[in-house]
Amino acid sequence: MKLIFIHGAQQQGFDAQSLQDHWLNIFQLGLTHLDVHIPLHNLNLAFPYYGDLIHQHTLAQLETPLDAFMPQAWQDWHLPYLQHSEPQQIDQDQRLIPLLAKHHEELTLTSRLYLFSHLAKDHVLREFVMLLNKFPKLHENMLHRYILEVYLYLANPDFMNNVHERVIQSFDEDEEYIIVSHSLGTVIAYNLLQQLSKKIKIRRFITLASPLAFRVVQSRLNRPTEQLEALQGDWHNFYSHEDYLTTFPLDHSFFNFQPSIINQGISTFAHKPHEIIGYLQHPLVVQSIIESICPNEALRLDPEQAG
Repeated sequence: MKLIFIHGAQQQGFDAQSLQDHWLNIFQLGLTHLDVHIPLHNLNLAFPYYGDLIHQHTLAQLETPLDAFMPQAWQDWHLPYLQHSEPQQIDQDQRLIPLLAKHHEELTLTSRLYLFSHLAKDHVLREFVMLLNKFPKLHENMLHRYILEVYLYLANPDFMNNVHERVIQSFDEDEEYIIVSHSLGTVIAYNLLQQLSKKIKIRRFITLASPLAFRVVQSRLNRPTEQLEALQGDWHNFYSHEDYLTTFPLDHSFFNFQPSIINQGISTFAHKPHEIIGYLQHPLVVQSIIESICPNEALRLDPEQAG
């Protein structure tokens, strides 16, 4: 079984090796927490890197008006939630729980200011989520700029083709795979699954922090009329309620596959809710990976550990 990691956007600060090491270090944290011993250097692993392509195409897009890529109708931005529920009551007296209080003294002033800016941003966004039913358009406006980057990639066929060419080099026919993808990587992986040869067998597809739930993203996808032929196993989708970009499960009405997508809500770090560090070390995510590549190790896990 070969493990394929497909990273997300905004990774231009890493080169291929350092980003792979970053992912493996996070995965190792999850294994250690579960007391699972798997020599990572023995894994049959591929980590296709496309951060340089993001940089090249982003620079090319700077001369193109962003509005040219945006949907012209607001209904394209509608999100997968019920808009007609009763407005939620907000407890204004509820105190916020301090975050990372034990570690603040270890941070430099620059690090603390950076962390605070992210905490403040996430706090505001979470307040907008609480006001979702009362002011749904406000919520959509806030998410507009966050999803723009993914939408630009989907609207750029040259970028997508270049990325697909690079990622597909990690696959060989007549071999079995498990794909673990994050953020924009989940969109790339989904599109790629529709192009892979039937001889390539994907035994498990894992999506982390996926923007595939947004209708504006779905409008740019090729919607297969039947099961994804390369996917001969199951699809596990992990989303976080702390993550303002992926706080929704994938809609089975759009992704109408058998077996159905297994949506699992998890908790990630409040100060970095969308980043891979909160997903790849989560016990449920680690469990879903190792039970495919090392089933004997997965059987050793206590149910409470995996939960």
